[in-house]
Amino acid sequence: MVLFCIPCLALLAYFGIMSIFFPKYRGYIREGWRCFTDKIRGKKCAVSFDNRMRLALSSWLARHRMVRLGRFLNNERNFNWTLIAITVGTTLLTIYFLYLFIWFQLYPPCNTGSSCSVG
Repeated sequence: MVLFCIPCLALLAYFGIMSIFFPKYRGYIREGWRCFTDKIRGKKCAVSFDNRMRLALSSWLARHRMVRLGRFLNNERNFNWTLIAITVGTTLLTIYFLYLFIWFQLYPPCNTGSSCSVG
């Protein structure tokens, strides 16, 4: 039993962004949040949101002639580790971009009184 579900959080973030633009994904947010809170409480997921998404993704990949990738992600362990890697990578990239943004705000490449020269 998983107490802290990083793949569930990754799927919630994905569907949270998608539901802004496509209303049909808003139901997935409710299911995913219910499943995540159940896992935090130590209960078994009644909805099994992550398994449903894993099967939907692998069948979509198989229909679009990516059978080997679909077969790879159909394995629950591979699916979870792939989502964990994507989540950690995206988090690290976001922190790095935030660092660059703050550094750019503190030390701008051009002073406000002079012009920028490239060269």
